[in-house]
Formats: sequence, C-alpha cells, structure tokens
Amino acid sequence: MSEAARIELPPVAVLVIGAGMAGGAITCTLAEAGVDVLCLEQGRWVPGGSRPHADRYYELERQFRWSTSPNVRAWGEDYPIGTDAVQPLMFNEVGGSTAIYTAAWPRFRPTDFVKGKEHGRSEDWPYSYDDLSPFYAENDRSMGVSGLDGDPAFPAHDPYPNPPLPIGKRGSAFGKACETLGWHWWPFPMAVNSREYRGRAACNYCGDCQSGCSIDALAGSHNTYWPRALAAGAQLRTGARVVRIESDVDGRVTGAVFVDANTGKRFFQPAERTVVCGNGIGTPRLLLASASESHPQGLANSSDQVGRNLMFHGLAIVEAWTSEILDPHKGVICAAAYTAEFAETDPKRGFVNGFTLLSSGMNGPGYQANGSHSGNVAPWGSGHHEWMRTHLNRGFAILVQTEDLPISTNRVTLDAELVDSDGVAAPFVHYRLDDNDARLLEYACDKAVEIAKAAGAHEVKVNRFFGSSGEYMPPAWHLMGTARMGDDPATSVTDGEHRAWDAPGLYICDGSSLPTGGAVNPTSTIGAVALRCAVKILEHMKKELPAWAV
Repeated sequence: MSEAARIELPPVAVLVIGAGMAGGAITCTLAEAGVDVLCLEQGRWVPGGSRPHADRYYELERQFRWSTSPNVRAWGEDYPIGTDAVQPLMFNEVGGSTAIYTAAWPRFRPTDFVKGKEHGRSEDWPYSYDDLSPFYAENDRSMGVSGLDGDPAFPAHDPYPNPPLPIGKRGSAFGKACETLGWHWWPFPMAVNSREYRGRAACNYCGDCQSGCSIDALAGSHNTYWPRALAAGAQLRTGARVVRIESDVDGRVTGAVFVDANTGKRFFQPAERTVVCGNGIGTPRLLLASASESHPQGLANSSDQVGRNLMFHGLAIVEAWTSEILDPHKGVICAAAYTAEFAETDPKRGFVNGFTLLSSGMNGPGYQANGSHSGNVAPWGSGHHEWMRTHLNRGFAILVQTEDLPISTNRVTLDAELVDSDGVAAPFVHYRLDDNDARLLEYACDKAVEIAKAAGAHEVKVNRFFGSSGEYMPPAWHLMGTARMGDDPATSVTDGEHRAWDAPGLYICDGSSLPTGGAVNPTSTIGAVALRCAVKILEHMKKELPAWAV
C-alpha cells in the first residue's frame, strides 16, 4: 500500500508510542484520569507460560531464540541494530524490556541530578531528586518492590511495599566480604514479589529471571500498569510498528503513521499530543526517521542533540569460586546485595563519577559449564568432572556497574544500509569508552576482585568485555541519554516536562530522557520519570481547557 493510500483513523487526545516501562506508566496514569489515550506497540503480548522455563534446554533457548539481543533473536517485530561496539538488550513486546530484565530496582542518588555542578562534564537535571521522590514511591507501590528500608546510602523514603527477598548464600558471602573490607553493603531492592502482591505470585527463586517470569512474580509494566490501563479504558494496539511521526508545515506534531503486522496496511493515527516511549535507541531512530520540511534534521532535532550523549553504563563481571556451596543458580539473578561504597566522585582517584558492585548469580549448570559470565569454560574429557566438582554452584558473580559520561560522539544515527522489514532505516550505534570512564571501570574491577578475595575465592576471573582487537564491546543493557531533557534548548531535546522544544504537541519520555545515567540500573528512575511526565501532561491539558470546562 502506498503512503498516499494509508488509512486515516479517528483522532485521540493522546497517542503513546511504545508499551514498555514508560509507555505503560504514562498510558495507565492518563487512562485512570479519564483521558482518551491509545498506545501503539510493534510487539505483541507474550504469555508467561510460553517462555523457556520448563524445557530441559531452557538455557540454550535463552541464548538464541529467546536472546535478549534483537540481532540474535530476530523476531518479526524486532528491527536490526547496526553497531561498531555493543550488542544492545531490547525486547519489543507489551512490557518492553521489563518482560525479560533482572528487575533490579535502585533509585538514582541525589547527586546524580547535579553532576553539572559537581564536575561539569555532565548536564544537571532540570529538577531534583526531591522533586522525583514521590514518583519513585508511587512507582514502587505499583510494581510491588521488595526491599529492606533504611539503606544508609540513600535519603529516607516511603517504606517498600514488600519485605526484602532472601539474599541466599551468595548474597551472604558478598555481604561478609564487604564487612571484612569495612565497606557499605545492603540487600538490593527488587521489583520481584517476596510475597503475593496484588494478585501476582511470590517468587519461587528459580533464578531464570531473564527468560521472563512464568508466574508473574517479577514485575514489569505488562503485569502492573497495563492491566490497570486497559481496565480504565485505554486502547492498546499491538503489532503496530510506527514508521514515522507526522508534523505540519508549522512544525506541530499531528500523529503517527504505523504498519499493521497482520495485514501490512498503513494507517495514520491523528492525535492532539504524541508521546514517544521507544527506549534510548528506538526513540532517536524514530525521531531521525521523521525528518520533514519543518524538521529537516529530524523531528525535534534543531539542537542536533537527538541521538547524542548515549550512555550504557561501564560494565564488567568478576566471577569468584570458593570452596563453599553458594548456590548461584538460585534466587534472583541480579542482585542479592550490593555496595555503594564507591558511588560518589572522589577526585583523589583520578576520575569523576562512581560505581556500584552487585552480587549476581551464575545461572544453571549448562551456563556455568559453558563459561558463565566470564568465559571460564569447563574442560571436556578427563578434567570435566573434576572441574564440575570444584566449580559448579561454588561461586558467585560481581556485576561492576560504573557511571559513563554523556559524550556527544557516542550516539545513535540511521544506518546507511540496514533496514527493518518495513523498509525503515535501522539505527546505528556508535560507542567508545571515554578515558575517564576507562580509568573508572578499571578501578572498579580492582575493587570487585578485593571482594572476591575477601570472600575466600581460590579462583577469580574478570570479564571486561574486550573484543578480539582490544576494543570495549559490552552488552548494552541500559539505553539512556539520546533525547535528554534540560533547561536549555541548545543542549537538550525536551524541557523538564518532556515537551520537545521545537515540535509542539510532542513529548519524549523513556531512558533517552535521562541527562545522566547514575551507577545503578535505570528502570526504577525511568518509571518515576514517566509518572511525573504523565502528571505534567494532565496539567497541560487542564490549562488548555476553555474556562467554562475547568
């Protein structure tokens, strides 16, 4: 069907693009306020029971057909990602990546919002931690977060709705090692039920979180916000790949063109307001692909900031093997416990920003035998059984997570050759670790090794994710910064209320909105930011009502 033959649908008040963490929270909030809201999602509902849990080959399934990388998985609803450095984690389905993530649920720290003032190599947020704190608390309640109150590394906040998950033997080993070293440690808050919560089951500690939870103990937007949104009257159209956001001659956004996966037909969905929630790669890709006469450099890109300032977190994994059985295949995969001892900048170290270290699992016996997270592969032949006796379930992993700087040359552009199945240019991801961040990551790895040794490890492996030619090539689990909000139209894409500076009618809210990435998993912050965005949209809508309607 030609572009001219597209079918125009009845308009809606708000169109949301993407049904992940941000899209689910925004759609739910608007629907429960009585707004006529429609969400377009290129993926589908994936039933929990269809995920690879009971199958004897579930570990292989997760590495290939159910891989977290769309380039490996290559489902019909996926799009290819060109890259010279990383393999991004992404899932295109209702719930987005929250359907297959680890559900680690820390907050950003108050200092994460003022890095510009701290060291000047990042931008300040347009609002503070205190401004976001009530939305963090609301998001915690919606997701059913399990955690231990009173972590001294954070300001006091509302109690978690569920008690903490058990940290298990590996979490205890990590915690005792931190105590030996005199470092902070604490059970990690998780969006996983420690008890039945709002109709969702308690965790059974199977350890296979990243296949997606078959019993819904792990919270994602698909089993928290979306049932509420649909009950409140929101519309959700799956199998709807948005190929372009439309704008008029004055630059105002008027809606979006999408392709229906079942029929191949093109539709135009008009909307008074359009909210893009496509993640830190999908959002800049769609904005750049929506160039027009009124937006020649790409939609909302007069500042040339769309796609720039890409952040993933500096990542490494240190694995330790001890003489004790630590059961690293049980419990949540990440993280039983963590330390924020080094989360803040200390100029004496020779770099800015900080890092956290998380006690993580090693998955099942097949995964462990094949090298787990560090490539420590069990030998074949006569040494295999001895290796399994001395290694299987006797170790734990330490996830090293550093804050990377928002660098303008780390960016998402449109690939010159790759296209998706509807002919839209694929994103191309370019990323290089800044010298500051490389020093930070090396220092953090050394500290993780100290924990391993303090835990009595007799063998330690460090995976710094270096490629064959020496370049840093990590899995890109956290997609941030590529359409950041701010106070200055010259250095940001949206204002602090998520309105695009130069595209009226357009809002952008997801990981791409974050000006800084912190040193922790970002999904909790993305959800809180989305709830705040939804409240701002409601305020804007109320202000624009005629006086008699207020």
